[in-house]
Amino acid sequence: MENNGISILISTFNGVSRLSKTLESLAKLDILGISFVELILIDNASTDNTFEFSKKKWSELGAPFKMKLIYEKKSGKFHAQESGLKIAKGEYILICDDDNLLFSNYLQVGFQYLSNNFKVGVLGGKGIPKSDIKLPIWFEEYSYNFACGKQALKTGNVVPIRNVVYGAGMWFRKELYLNAKLLGFNFTCNFSKSNEDSKLFSNGGEDSELCWAIRFQGAEIWYIDSLCFYHNLPQERLTDQYLANLKSRVNSNGPYGAIYSRVFYSNWIIHVKLFWMKELIHSFIYLFKILMYLNIKNRKIEIKRTFKNIFFYCSERSKYDLRVNHLIDYKSNILKQFIEN
Repeated sequence: MENNGISILISTFNGVSRLSKTLESLAKLDILGISFVELILIDNASTDNTFEFSKKKWSELGAPFKMKLIYEKKSGKFHAQESGLKIAKGEYILICDDDNLLFSNYLQVGFQYLSNNFKVGVLGGKGIPKSDIKLPIWFEEYSYNFACGKQALKTGNVVPIRNVVYGAGMWFRKELYLNAKLLGFNFTCNFSKSNEDSKLFSNGGEDSELCWAIRFQGAEIWYIDSLCFYHNLPQERLTDQYLANLKSRVNSNGPYGAIYSRVFYSNWIIHVKLFWMKELIHSFIYLFKILMYLNIKNRKIEIKRTFKNIFFYCSERSKYDLRVNHLIDYKSNILKQFIEN
C-alpha cells in the first residue's frame, strides 16, 4: 500500500448547493497524528460549476489537507467512486456523500479502529438526520434506507442484525478492495442509468456489494456507535412519493442482493444450473402461504413484492444464474488464494 493514511472520496452530481457545508465539516476534521489525508472529489458529469466552486471553497477554508478534483463522465455513483479509487493513495478509504457532515473526530475514531482491529474490513457509522422540515411519521421505520440511524445494537460486528452497512460514512481497507478486483469480483447490482435517478432513487447497491466482496474474503463488517455524522435531507426527499419510489427501487434490487447471502452461506464451489427456477418455486410457495394466512404482517406489501420477484426470476433467469455463478467463481478464487498462501 502506498500510504498508511486516509483517502476521503466524495462523488457529486450538481452538488454546489450541498457541498459548502460538507466541505466545511471536512475542514474541521481532527487529523492530528495521521500521517496522510487526502480528499478526492469526483465531479460526476455536473453542469453547475462544481469544480470551480469546490476548489475556491476549499481554498477559503485553508485547505487543511490536499484536495484532488477529477471528472467522471459516466453517470452514477458507482462509476464516480471507481474513478476515485483508481487514484486514491490511502490505505483506508472513507466514503463521504456530498450531503454528509462528519463529526470532527470521524477520522480519529475510524483510523484507530481499523489500525487496531485487523480482522475488520469495513466500518459503518451512524447518520443523524438533519432537515429544515419536520421528519415524516414514517421516517424512523425507514431510516436505514436514508443512511440514518444505528446499524447494530452496539459497537461491533453487524452480524446477525444485518450483512452490510450503508455507504454514507463508510470506511474500508483499500487492500481488500484491490484483492477483490484481482480475484475477479465484478459489481452486478442493477444500478440507475442516470445521475438524476441515482440521486433520487439509489438504494446504495454498489456499497452493499462492496461490503459483500470484502466479507467473502473473511473480513468482518463493523458498526461503530461513536462514528457520527449529520445527513442533510432536503424536503423533496421526505415526501410519501419519494418513499414509494425508494421502496420500489429496493424491492427491484432485492433478488440481486439475495444472491450474495445464498452463495456466502452455501458450500458451492462449482457452478449451479437453473438456480433461478429453484428461487421461482420458492416464491410461488411463499405466495401461496401469504394468500392462505390472512393475518400475516404487511400482507399486501408482501404479495406485491413476491409478484415482482416471480416476474424477475422469469424475465431475468439467464442473467440471474450468471450472477450466481460469478460469485461462486469469486468464492472459489478466494479459497485458492488462501490455500496458496
